Amino acid sequence: MEGRLTINLFLVSLYTAASTASEAGKVKVTVFYESLCPDSRNFIVNQLYPVWNELKHIIELDINAYGKTHEQKNGNESTFRCQHGPRECAANAMLTCAKKYVSDEQKLMDFTKCLMEMRRGILSATECARLAGVDLGDAARCHHTAEGATLQSEIGERQQQLDPRLDYVPWILINDVFTKSQLTAAQRNLRDVICTIYEGDCP
Repeated sequence: MEGRLTINLFLVSLYTAASTASEAGKVKVTVFYESLCPDSRNFIVNQLYPVWNELKHIIELDINAYGKTHEQKNGNESTFRCQHGPRECAANAMLTCAKKYVSDEQKLMDFTKCLMEMRRGILSATECARLAGVDLGDAARCHHTAEGATLQSEIGERQQQLDPRLDYVPWILINDVFTKSQLTAAQRNLRDVICTIYEGDCP
């Protein structure tokens, strides 16, 4: 009887948390990052991933692998030069394609965190897909084709519209707002930043 009561109370608390999140409105976390950037890796592995896993019911997540990439257009074709070399460009495209084709957000985050943590770019894609339970078929096809280039271009265009302009990665916006102090705080303790802004009761 006591065990059943405990389970029922737990389910009620989950329902209450979900209802409160819906009523209060989720906190939007937007991140522009680079797949082989040490600062991006540190933020995603040690802050974003664990905090999102804990507070996903109150977070609207938007992550974009691009950062200080430079795009050169020649007609309808684009080539990219990335801060950490061609391997980073390939991994950025893979992560961008995965964002489009992996519909399960938990699996996408598991895959992204794994790829960042391994520090080997797409050389770890197969292993990370297996660990995350992700079918990489469409994403793997996409990342080295015109589709992948188009998706990367779209992120680049979004970055061009940022105000202020991106000059560091990871570039973190909360509810579509950027400040330097918030960027620093989010890298140190993202959970506190979200819970301070969230209008409901933070767990």
